[in-house]
Amino acid sequence: MSSSRTSRLPPIHRLLIIQDQPEADAVRAFIMSGRWRDTQEFTPVSTRNFRYTIYSFLLPPPSRLPCILKVAHAAPAALRPLRRLNALLSHWLRDPSRRALRGAHYLAAAGLPTYRPLACWQARRDSRWRDSFLLYAQIPARHSLRDYLLGVTGLPPDENARALENLTGQLADRVAALHRQGLRHNDLACGNWLEGDDGQIYLIDTDHVHRARWRIAGGVKQFYDLKDLRRLDLPTPLRRLFLHRYLGGRNTAFWWRVHQFWRQGASRPWRWLRRRLHLRAPSQRQPDL
Repeated sequence: MSSSRTSRLPPIHRLLIIQDQPEADAVRAFIMSGRWRDTQEFTPVSTRNFRYTIYSFLLPPPSRLPCILKVAHAAPAALRPLRRLNALLSHWLRDPSRRALRGAHYLAAAGLPTYRPLACWQARRDSRWRDSFLLYAQIPARHSLRDYLLGVTGLPPDENARALENLTGQLADRVAALHRQGLRHNDLACGNWLEGDDGQIYLIDTDHVHRARWRIAGGVKQFYDLKDLRRLDLPTPLRRLFLHRYLGGRNTAFWWRVHQFWRQGASRPWRWLRRRLHLRAPSQRQPDL
């Protein structure tokens, strides 16, 4: 891309490059070159969230580091006008890439496996609003936990089921460690976890990671920690296995009822009531795949 053309492009805002990473100079050169504006050379990565577009690519030589570029759209066209306005306000008030960077830092400080962030910034591309960009090193991974859940790993059914059961135990340990550190996520769905080539599972959706608002202990903390599991999209037998491991073998009928209480909509009682009165469309989540 020529320097004259680059000078006419919309400017970059809120650029933050993680300077203690060995690829910092290569990352800066890549961002300043503007190559990320034209993603035709990149490989699209599937995502179910239409607020994001995700690509994989290699940093230019000599680095050649496999990277992920995650673009958060300020005002997704697929949303209805009111929800689009709400998304735009949320985008302005809480930059998604900055939140993701902060969440990855929280996880790394707690010793929990996640990706290695490289940079984030804002810029306009094909709309009047600034999109938010997050660049991080790609995790060498086999599958997401959702791939095992849907049985699309290519493994025989029995082997896939055993692998998913083993990964459920590891997932329970990860989430228990997350909560012991006073952190929460709010969207612990299987699609947000990758199984790395090293056999570990990695949390990749970090813009939801945050510190718990209240520092409480004992049963009250446990009660609110279980709210964090309301989007856990495992079938019932595996959720029971997860909860038993998560609670350190202390699984009881009471804590299962607490889990179900949050899962059935206690965090948003008005939405739950509207669905019960058939004033809102049913949830699209399928809890027992």
